[in-house]
Amino acid sequence: MLRLFLIRHGETEWNRQKRLQGHSNIKLSSKGLRQAKNLVAHFPFPHVDAIYSSDLARAVETASIIADKLDLSVKKMTDLREMNYGDWEGRRIDELATESSREFGRFFTDPERCQPPRGETFLECQARLMIGIRYIIAEHENQNVVVVSHGAAIRLIIGAALDMPIHRLWAISQSNTAINILRVDDGDFTVELLNGSDHLRYL
Repeated sequence: MLRLFLIRHGETEWNRQKRLQGHSNIKLSSKGLRQAKNLVAHFPFPHVDAIYSSDLARAVETASIIADKLDLSVKKMTDLREMNYGDWEGRRIDELATESSREFGRFFTDPERCQPPRGETFLECQARLMIGIRYIIAEHENQNVVVVSHGAAIRLIIGAALDMPIHRLWAISQSNTAINILRVDDGDFTVELLNGSDHLRYL
């Protein structure tokens, strides 16, 4: 049995401003650093065998804070990156909703048919993410593994684990530094925790 602890990175200034980040390499805000440190101070898992992270700065910073506490190194993977939002990256959600109401409207209402200009589809992103997750599963049988990634990315991983259609993507809540636990038994997934954020009470 393998347990995957899927953790979303801490807050960035673009999170606070409600800008799409995607592959943009944005660092944690001061609040995001506090969130990650509070997560570590109240980390509920006594034993972790490995830590993987998206190679984007906000995820690596979060993973490094966890790794320092657990005396582990961070293994960076491009497959664990957030969805590539193409020309929408760096734009505020309310601006896109006004300027591109039809195209961007699908982002929340019909993500299966959403196609960011020069970006990935949600289906393409999910396929990429699951390549990384399947690699981790194959490498760490019967171990506990932390995976630090991103909001939409973690929703897509959980959705794939549950065979959930992509149009239900936004039904999964993901706070910054939230913990999710997936148990993997012979390739079958069980969700043991979703959007765990008790540590945020201490901010």
